Amino acid sequence: MTHSFLFFPFTHMTENQMNTILTFFSSFHYLPGSKDFKHNKTLQKLFKQGKVIPFFLSPHELEPVELKVKQYLEWAQIHKGNEVNLKSLLKANPYFTNDSDVTAIKSQIKGDIEEVLPGESILQKDLLFLKMAQLCDVQNERIDLKLKDLDTNHDQLMSTLRGVESSLSEFATDKKDSRKDSGAMMPGERICAWSRCMTAKGGLKQGVESKVFVTTSEAVFDYLESNCKDVINALDIDKIKVHENECENKDEWQHQFCDYLMRAIQVDGNRENEPPKVNDKCSLFGQIKLSLFSGDNINQVFNCSDKQIPVCLIKLK
Repeated sequence: MTHSFLFFPFTHMTENQMNTILTFFSSFHYLPGSKDFKHNKTLQKLFKQGKVIPFFLSPHELEPVELKVKQYLEWAQIHKGNEVNLKSLLKANPYFTNDSDVTAIKSQIKGDIEEVLPGESILQKDLLFLKMAQLCDVQNERIDLKLKDLDTNHDQLMSTLRGVESSLSEFATDKKDSRKDSGAMMPGERICAWSRCMTAKGGLKQGVESKVFVTTSEAVFDYLESNCKDVINALDIDKIKVHENECENKDEWQHQFCDYLMRAIQVDGNRENEPPKVNDKCSLFGQIKLSLFSGDNINQVFNCSDKQIPVCLIKLK
């Protein structure tokens, strides 16, 4: 049986997430929340190389969502810096009934998820949620990159002030990774919306492929563990040596790693199953956790029935 790896539950992929997943896997499936990769040269290149297998949205699916997002952003921009009057407006008129008005977006974003507006499908609501989450993730990545640049400039300045002979390690303080875990924000809603959209796109249908759900978010993985009573811990490796990006041995290692992962799924975590070794000069390390989830709660979250769900958490050290 062949296997496919599904990156979830994000439609925006950060540079760090991309590097992480391509360190462990030679290719992966991805729901980008767009109709193409024309605005992302990196993903477009990976798409042409067959490393990213996307589930693109059709113009029919995407255009209503983009219109609603545009209306919401216009609404937010109008009231930017006018929070006092905005609160009075919302207090005086808390319910909006005109679906064509930009203020109708307020009701949708705030989330009367169970009430589908006339003419609006559940898929459109899920896509709208994922699009808003995507905008938030993009903004957070920009902030993190700016903070990283500030740290780099600070270190360079300190190095110059102390003289070229001084090592940065002499004065560098321990800094926690500034990157926030996007999955910490509404993980359950993200997973449910993502899985319903993937089902609508045919990405979760039963077939000859064995599907493995892959995430880089510890918060998402923790959410699943907390909301599932039937969990089998198939793998938990805190430090596994992996190959650098340009290493000539990377492809063969990835092939061996995928076989190792699938054996762990099939035998429910047999400890005799040894991971592939890295016997070259590569010094990069990663972390992997693999759990097999089952039961009504997890099947409802992933929009499937009577099925064991393998979920893999991967990180680079």
